[in-house]
Amino acid sequence: MAARFWGYLLLGELLYAAGVSAALAATLSLSRVAILATALLVCASAPGLLVGASFALSGVARRACRRGGGARLLVAWLRESAQLTPVMLAMIAEPYRRVRDDPGAAPTAPATPVLLIHGILCNRAIWRPLIERLEERGFAPIRAISLEPLLADLEAHAATVAGELQALRQRSHGARVAIVTHSMGGLVARAALRLAGPAGIARIVTIAAPHHGTRLARLSHAPPARQMSPDSLWLRALNASQEGRLDVPFTSIYSVHDNLIAPPESSILEGARLKALGGLGHLALLRTRRSLECIVAALTEESS
Repeated sequence: MAARFWGYLLLGELLYAAGVSAALAATLSLSRVAILATALLVCASAPGLLVGASFALSGVARRACRRGGGARLLVAWLRESAQLTPVMLAMIAEPYRRVRDDPGAAPTAPATPVLLIHGILCNRAIWRPLIERLEERGFAPIRAISLEPLLADLEAHAATVAGELQALRQRSHGARVAIVTHSMGGLVARAALRLAGPAGIARIVTIAAPHHGTRLARLSHAPPARQMSPDSLWLRALNASQEGRLDVPFTSIYSVHDNLIAPPESSILEGARLKALGGLGHLALLRTRRSLECIVAALTEESS
């Protein structure tokens, strides 16, 4: 599960900080206070290093510098680095939270039910800021799911989503459901649309979705990573069947400084409304006021 993955990553970060501190202490004969301060400094710098590495691997940094966007790239790096640890801790804690799995009955007043689908190596904890915003705006019921097994084939995840969609419609007395996704979840939603059909879906809003793949997926041989590669036969078939002829209102929100979708323009899908943002990394798209307002706006805009 995602919580275990992020727990191991956090443990590795702590062991790395302890190792660096111990090595420096042995070399420089540091005091206990200095050792502790060094360990804290290493832990604090780790998110920035990880995010910086992702920007470098995706090629966003090189492209931004060529185009004179170095300042906005710096902002994106700082924001993304600041978000990594809170997101990590939230996903680690998710299995231990006392949450209501039942999305509840439909409200007495007409409202739009929302189904939230996360990306690879994540769980539903990433949606907390958006859930709060949607509840304030009157969307209900809201259902955020955790896709398991973590690295399952995207078609298996799509079947899960199709079942969740049907269940949420039943609880909402047949109301059509709005689907909001992040990253890999966008491809899962599109595969679920192919399975379930458009009748029960009000609209789909994808955030940082690799509609045409991401080069970083080539670093893994896990089934969903292979399907998200730009040269994926599965992805080509999905696009051939849907691009330019989407059956529901569709909005793709993305950042031109996304550090994991390479290139960021992969989120451009023919037939979808496009909303490009800047100065935001992959996770920050779910946690900053500007991006959250953009998501809510996409859910409330009139269909063309």
